[in-house]
Amino acid sequence: MKKVGIITMHRVQNYGSALQAYALQAYISKLGYAAELIDYIYPNAKHKQRVPLKKRIKHLLFKQVFARSLRRKSERFDRFYSTFYKCSPNQFPSADSLMAYDYPYDILVTGSDQVWNPIHVLNDTVFFLPFARPETPTIAYAPSFSVASIPQEYTGTIRPYIEAYDHLSVREKSGLDIVRSLTHREAELVCDPTLLLTSDEWGALAEMSDYTITEPYILVYVLSYAYNPYPNINAIIEQVQLELGLPLILLDAPVLDMKFKNARFVKDAGPLDLLRLMKHASFVITTSFHGTAFALNFGIPFYSVIRDRSGFDTRMVDLLDTVGADRAIVYNQPIDKPTTMDYTVVTPRLEALRQHSQEYIRNSLTQSAAE
Repeated sequence: MKKVGIITMHRVQNYGSALQAYALQAYISKLGYAAELIDYIYPNAKHKQRVPLKKRIKHLLFKQVFARSLRRKSERFDRFYSTFYKCSPNQFPSADSLMAYDYPYDILVTGSDQVWNPIHVLNDTVFFLPFARPETPTIAYAPSFSVASIPQEYTGTIRPYIEAYDHLSVREKSGLDIVRSLTHREAELVCDPTLLLTSDEWGALAEMSDYTITEPYILVYVLSYAYNPYPNINAIIEQVQLELGLPLILLDAPVLDMKFKNARFVKDAGPLDLLRLMKHASFVITTSFHGTAFALNFGIPFYSVIRDRSGFDTRMVDLLDTVGADRAIVYNQPIDKPTTMDYTVVTPRLEALRQHSQEYIRNSLTQSAAE
């Protein structure tokens, strides 16, 4: 059995990061390989950036107010890691420690998530496999740049690494253009690892959650690290709630938004709980890429709220355009759109993308194993 080492952002306490890492490892394992997550700790000292004092104080106050819930959330993430991950026996707290590792893998894979996003990764090249030995086949599966163009200061550094991959794919259409402009290579467009697995497979995991929920409800999963959707998004949430007449479940909502009526605020959910909340929602409002991906996979009506189509963050727009679900795109302002969603067009396109992506990773691994 060939051994496959996967490098990705797997220990970030983020639902999408945890679940995409699990999904890629699970799918490669299902193909008959011994898949292992290389236990590189990201972020580490190399990625620390100066945080304004006001933001630090606000964060500390938040942690104090919700200490109990945040502790439960952290415990649930740790339980998910220990139960569902197979990690390398060595843990790597820095790029230097990984570069010195005499790895046992027959094939190396750069996994997905925003591993090629220069804003987050900065000048850390670990996710481009600089530690790969010349004889080891390398595969890029659905890495995301998450931007429409790469700052000039990074292009010279990453170009030779991208050129060196034996099999090259990306997650967004904008990534195809970046790879082409940097290397003159044509990459494959494939889906996020979470979409490699079917709704039935995710549904089985969702039922492992012990979270108690009352149906029906509107799930609000809003992140603000890419852009701050508040306060504009409040009007969208209120409008959907007024139309559907359902209670809200707000996942990881900031303190300032605790003004909604008939609402439950959830701050202690782990990855399995996110799946359960997604699976049983009547409607989803999200600014998250993976929130969008899971709503699609479970066939839930949703709004994917973006800032604009400026190219600042292309992830959700590219996915929704690809599967014909661009009707779910909502700009961060009051809207006049139906809350219903016709999946008769979307589902076949999503399935075609899934099958193409499964074929890509299967063929890439087969060819790599034969080398």
